[in-house]
Amino acid sequence: MPTTFADKINWFRNDFRPHFEEWVIGPIDRLVTSRDALIGFIFMSCTIDYLAGFWWGKSTEGENKKAYIGFVDTFFEKGRYASDGLYDSLRNGLVHMFTIKNKKYALIHNNPKLHLLQDNAGQIIINAGNFRDDLVAAKDKYFADVELKSDLMDKLIERLNRDGFLGPSTIIVK
Repeated sequence: MPTTFADKINWFRNDFRPHFEEWVIGPIDRLVTSRDALIGFIFMSCTIDYLAGFWWGKSTEGENKKAYIGFVDTFFEKGRYASDGLYDSLRNGLVHMFTIKNKKYALIHNNPKLHLLQDNAGQIIINAGNFRDDLVAAKDKYFADVELKSDLMDKLIERLNRDGFLGPSTIIVK
């Protein structure tokens, strides 16, 4: 692992970011417009949790909610989403219970004009493609901050060293 901040930035730009784009953003891009957009929503919520872990640095055990909400409040466009609502309904509801807790949101895809409008049942409509765009903007804002602030870079590296980052494995069959 590089030691100087300049070396860390080069590593981040040349290794971490391209790997993140390929393994995380690439699948989201393919899912959000497909008939499997629901899986895209699950993956996007997991991605927020994942990015929040890098931003938080230390273990999020027992502090998942603080990290998730903190990341959304810090990097998503202000006033677009209720961070506690995303945490409760998408992260906890959709990811862990395969439902939208408290029926706060209605999830759709390929209908960008309906994004963040309220339906007749009072649910906020989230269109997969728009949510993807907002997630990518938050990720880009966070990554830009990582390149400017050594403490954020150190937290990212701390999290990476502790928990790793899924990638291709060499499989040897005997």
